[in-house]
Amino acid sequence: MRHRAFTLVEIALTIFLVGVLGAIGYYYFNLTTLNALRYKSTIESQINLIESMTFQCKSLSEQFPKELNSGTQASNTLLSDLECNTSTPYSFNGGRNGFVPLPPSGFSSYRATESGTAFYIVTTADNNSTQDKALKKLIVNYTSQQATLDHNATSALFKFYLSR
Repeated sequence: MRHRAFTLVEIALTIFLVGVLGAIGYYYFNLTTLNALRYKSTIESQINLIESMTFQCKSLSEQFPKELNSGTQASNTLLSDLECNTSTPYSFNGGRNGFVPLPPSGFSSYRATESGTAFYIVTTADNNSTQDKALKKLIVNYTSQQATLDHNATSALFKFYLSR
């Protein structure tokens, strides 16, 4: 009888330890959390690439990219519809810079706006989504002069400023 009771204690202890390990594993390997981290790192690296492309254009033309074939300031313009206004203008997407990256699923296409001295890039995601969680994790990496994250009734708006 003593041996059987010891076996039941071992089984109970094993079940307890499996439960503890399962809870810890769920906490660390939660799929939503992993996706949010993946989205955060993807958006961050794409913003860095876009920043580099923009400053290369500004270095060559002494101005921020303009709307394609019009030379006017960007106003909520898709990045693929911009050009570098050098002596021989070239498309911002596919020109000397390379290609504008496509945002991960669930994010809107990157858009640019130039207003006065401010030039910024925008993307949006649905409120309370995994993408929104990623933007909330991303915004803590920047000061309020570098980026903002605003929420309205339906979406989160992430603005990354290249100039203010």
